[in-house]
Amino acid sequence: MEEIAKAMPVEKCGFVGKCQSHPSGYASYMSSSYSKPTTARIAAHAMQQLEAARAKDVELHQQNLPALENNKAVRERVIAVMKAVGIPDSWSERDLSSRARFPKNKTVGAGYLADLTKHVVVSDGFESATFTYETLKTRYAEYQATADAEAKRAEQQRAAEAERQKEERRKNLSLVSIILRYGLNEDADWPDVLEALRSKNQRLDLAVAMQQTRGDWSEGPYRVRDALNGFQIETTEDKDIANDVLSCLEDFCDGRVFRDTTWSYDRLFASVEDQQLVADVQMAASNVGA
Repeated sequence: MEEIAKAMPVEKCGFVGKCQSHPSGYASYMSSSYSKPTTARIAAHAMQQLEAARAKDVELHQQNLPALENNKAVRERVIAVMKAVGIPDSWSERDLSSRARFPKNKTVGAGYLADLTKHVVVSDGFESATFTYETLKTRYAEYQATADAEAKRAEQQRAAEAERQKEERRKNLSLVSIILRYGLNEDADWPDVLEALRSKNQRLDLAVAMQQTRGDWSEGPYRVRDALNGFQIETTEDKDIANDVLSCLEDFCDGRVFRDTTWSYDRLFASVEDQQLVADVQMAASNVGA
């Protein structure tokens, strides 16, 4: 009789099964009393652990292949021999454990088949490990995508805050420069600066009032009316300006009229000879919400 090869031991795959079911499960392993890991770090660590476990399962499966092939051959040979000598795979017998009045028969599998299943292993669990790996990788990838999005938002917020701080420093430098340029009180803030600079030129004063009303006319054109009350007619052009702006107050309903009229605030700004003063007034106005 031909000698049958012996069964070979097979080590079960399952490193992936030891990974956390969700990436966030690694957070506790990475935290310390000094620091808490970011979602991005947790996601990267989780994916690293998963891929490392997968690599071990793949390597172990490759090592198991010769034993698996051998054991499949052993099983086939043993089953063939049993069939050759007339031993069936199963048979029927009365179910003596049944409490029925007339017990039915039950099918009993051949004992050697159970022995083969137990002692001649033909599967190392690689298929199950692969399914687990693919399931976890999808879950880990989704977590990674969320982490990337959070990291991007955080970076955008940091960049925006850095720019805000830069802009604030630029405004502070501009405020100091204007205070020094015009010899204003060193404690002056932007509203104080705007008021002081407007008083230096009546056209600027009127232009700012018109521009402010263009931005908000919910309470009517009172700013423009107040500026006109202090507007002195010194030249023919001053008269034209006053008459043009005054006409805008008749049946007033929309602040945009000061943008579109002949002597609009843009034209008034442009008519002032000292353009440095104009620029400083506009800077101050922009910093008080005008």
